[in-house]
Amino acid sequence: MFPRIGGGSEPASLARKMARQGDWRSLWWLILSQPLPQAVGAAAHLNLRKWNSPSEADTRLAELLTGINPKEAIRLGTQLFDRTTQILPTSLGFANPVGFSVRHPVVALGTRGRDTHTSRVVTVDRTGVRSILYEGPAQHWSLCALDSETVIARREFDSGGYRGDTEIVEYTPGREVVLANGSGLLDAVVEPTATGFVVGTKLNAFAFALADGQQEQLNLREFGLRRADLFAVDATGTRIVFADGTRLLVTDSRLQPLHDIAVERLQHGDINAVTFTEDSIVTAGYDKGLHRWQIIGGRIRGLHSGLRSSPRTFFRLSPVAPWNLLVAEGGNVNYHYDIGTLDRCPAPDFLVQACPDDNDDDLRVGRAIGKFASAPYGRLAVYEGGLATRTRDSASDFYSTVVQDLEHPLNLLTKPVSALNAADAERVRPHLTPSPGAGDAYPLTATERAVLEAAVRACEWAPQANGR
Repeated sequence: MFPRIGGGSEPASLARKMARQGDWRSLWWLILSQPLPQAVGAAAHLNLRKWNSPSEADTRLAELLTGINPKEAIRLGTQLFDRTTQILPTSLGFANPVGFSVRHPVVALGTRGRDTHTSRVVTVDRTGVRSILYEGPAQHWSLCALDSETVIARREFDSGGYRGDTEIVEYTPGREVVLANGSGLLDAVVEPTATGFVVGTKLNAFAFALADGQQEQLNLREFGLRRADLFAVDATGTRIVFADGTRLLVTDSRLQPLHDIAVERLQHGDINAVTFTEDSIVTAGYDKGLHRWQIIGGRIRGLHSGLRSSPRTFFRLSPVAPWNLLVAEGGNVNYHYDIGTLDRCPAPDFLVQACPDDNDDDLRVGRAIGKFASAPYGRLAVYEGGLATRTRDSASDFYSTVVQDLEHPLNLLTKPVSALNAADAERVRPHLTPSPGAGDAYPLTATERAVLEAAVRACEWAPQANGR
């Protein structure tokens, strides 16, 4: 597949050059690799009479794309950032934790308080800050939101350099309850589930869960794991994958084991980061590289590696399914991957495409500096303002926190046309015809509605088109 390119005018310029050369095959590959607004601009140069379509699906898709007004589509593409984000006038910071909710479009943020000696815990939704649940001297290291007024956190207090006063606490408006404390919780991680939340400890390899009001626990040493703090929750909140060394263990939200696997040797070395994507588990290793796993026939099976495409060791993997993107962070530097193939690719145009690597085959596929966070179950993404293109001209926006609404139907226009599928159409279709009396969470202009309706139709033909 032709590499997807960032920048609104570059695909059109390349498409014009390919059309002059009569290279219709490469032009069609280029069109398929672009998000719909840029694909429409490139498709304006496709001569349907001269192009030899490889299939009926390709023909129908081409007719659809060439029938969209390119100026309207491209203009809509440039408005995506403003239409899908909220900018908070506070710096996210590398050490400030971010925690999402499974059931609600809400995120918990740890930010600086009124001075350098205090911190805040707030919840944010697609409209901005919902609740300030804590302000005081505690330092927070891990957060998750159960809803807009309930946050579970791991916190510590400054004890003169001694890290012994560690607590798991529940914050609600005007109230905090310490759920557990002790040195065994040092470096523990909290995550939400569909039935409550889970806490994974680093020092004693125990995981604890609150599931529908019942307390559960699991000793991961019984399965060969020496730690329980390296884990991820899937998009439904019903499965948890724990990782250590070259072993994976999948449980349900009550910590009942479902599958486990031990591998003698992985190309990427011991697992350093893990996440769920839409249909897989992806791991990153100490020795660089990515690896994809799927649960097939009741077993966890390794599928393939993206070893050659990983320039460094990654410490965090953030999937963004609506963008068809996996953001891999290593030392505050983000690299972008196709969520399905694990191939390097650009991010959406509204994210900075900075600092291209000298060893990149395509220098347009670069890296971006700054914190980025999302989760398989998250309905929002959160990142430092410096990552957003529009902040280059604004110092206040540069040092801000961007909250991106991943449920906004316009997110459909950030995915390459080749990645569109029936699930995308199902997510967007209800917003095109809202139920009477239900309210319209996302008011759309006539132009936006027309382009989105075309994108939904494209979801039918894109999975069958191959460009060959």
